[in-house]
Amino acid sequence: MEANAPPERPKNLCQVADYLLSPQSGVKKRDGVFNESRVTYFRGKGAVNSLLKPEFRQTAVGKELGELTREQAAELLGSMIPHQFFLKVERHSDPDAPKNILQLVQYQSFSEDAVFVWRYEGSQLRSHLMAGGMLFIVLAGVMFPLWPVPLRLGVWYLSVGVLILLGLFFAMAIVRLILFGITYVILKPGIWIFPNLFEDVGFVDSFIPFWGWHEPEEPKEKQAAIKKAASGKAITGEEAQEEVHTQVVSDETAEKISKRRPMVEDAVEDES
Repeated sequence: MEANAPPERPKNLCQVADYLLSPQSGVKKRDGVFNESRVTYFRGKGAVNSLLKPEFRQTAVGKELGELTREQAAELLGSMIPHQFFLKVERHSDPDAPKNILQLVQYQSFSEDAVFVWRYEGSQLRSHLMAGGMLFIVLAGVMFPLWPVPLRLGVWYLSVGVLILLGLFFAMAIVRLILFGITYVILKPGIWIFPNLFEDVGFVDSFIPFWGWHEPEEPKEKQAAIKKAASGKAITGEEAQEEVHTQVVSDETAEKISKRRPMVEDAVEDES
């Protein structure tokens, strides 16, 4: 074993590290430079907060550990430092150096205010599979002349079909642009064929409707004024509802007061 190789990491701590690296943990990851290499670092407070989330308790290691307090979460993260999951660092002491330049802290301990750089990369299975897939695709392309004739013929027909579809798409985009330019001059504000073609919608919805009028975008100042007016109307409506509610309550209260039974004070006044 190499001298700089990290010690064998416990399985449960690896599961904790995998959770912290996952998007569901919510730990903010920032890019920095450590030992002239690009690295990812995080703050201790964010890691502690992620271990207190319900998402962590739903993981296998979270079910095993149960609900943690803030001190227990900090202690758990501190136990990961000797196994070199991450190292405590600080920003460079030189004030002229960029803020993302990091340097190692001599005394390694966990604290919520500190910054830590990741040394654990997680499972490499996905990376290995992707690398193997890329290698297979490259070898398959290089060995294309050795493919069986029916397979090569099928690939040729498929590539021709894709090129035809792309050509039709670009031709349709050019035709709709020309038609819009003509109708913009004759019939303002202009007509678009397939107005949702480049909108963020589904494939079928991109071709519905067949045509539509051009809708010019309103200036940002006008949009802000419309939103402000709409919010003002909403506030006015709420205030009117509150006034009506107050008035109804006042009427009911007055009716109850008029129908209430005589009190002892009223009887005393009548006798006097």
